[in-house]
Amino acid sequence: MLVFVVPVKSEKVSTNWKVFSILVERTMQSICQQTSQNFKVVVVCHEIPEMNFKHENLEFIQVDFDPPSTKRIDDPNEIDPKNPYRNVAKEEDKARKIMKGVEYGRKYNPDYYMVVDADDCISKHLVKFVDENKSPENVGWYFKQGFIYNEGSNLIFLNKNTFNVLCGTCIIVAADYVDQLLPQEPFVVFTHDFTTLSNGKEMKPLPFTGAIYSIANTENYCSTPEAVKRMNSYKIFEGEFYVNIIRKMKKYRIKLVNRNLRNTFGLYKLDFSKVFETTE
Repeated sequence: MLVFVVPVKSEKVSTNWKVFSILVERTMQSICQQTSQNFKVVVVCHEIPEMNFKHENLEFIQVDFDPPSTKRIDDPNEIDPKNPYRNVAKEEDKARKIMKGVEYGRKYNPDYYMVVDADDCISKHLVKFVDENKSPENVGWYFKQGFIYNEGSNLIFLNKNTFNVLCGTCIIVAADYVDQLLPQEPFVVFTHDFTTLSNGKEMKPLPFTGAIYSIANTENYCSTPEAVKRMNSYKIFEGEFYVNIIRKMKKYRIKLVNRNLRNTFGLYKLDFSKVFETTE
């Protein structure tokens, strides 16, 4: 069995809880459309998102520890010195929720765990693949390639080599080694950019595209619309602009968001119109 653990941030640190709930609902539908039913989804949260979707394999558990600070990500007291894009309080909150989800998931005696970020989508073939490849030799798989999706676009970018570094929805690990996802120093944090386990065993790259990383959706604090804009703010007549274009061409392949892709990942179009309706 594969247990998916989905950490959900608190409403108190959400930019717009209704928007975030819509994103979470799509993620839940994406996970639960698996072609094999040999899975459970454990969603760990302070507040349960506002959603109508239900599934027999989907469970919500609520935590009682305090939500993270609402300080700005650029507050020097809240920044991880090793990674300026990381907010310590939010990262620790996420890790603690993953720990709760892993602990809860043990009652199902899973063979593997996978962490899924609450606004991403995954391939419907993951559980069937794990079922067919379960063995003591297969200690896990990392997603070498995956899609980067600017929310609402008709285009999508396939990252061919470093997806597991960029996105947290990128790793399936044997239950015996799940603690390696959550190192405790210098503070508890979820990590996903490794391919070798503590015993020296090598994980394998997933042989197909396994996930879609949703960015610029206003709720992903590492890839907000402002952050994405900053990453692409090179001036057109400067050399760095062309270096950046070449670098991206080597790393990414542009594709259309077609029906087959939407069906495989559950990437349906989101409707935020009612969220932003104003009443007179």
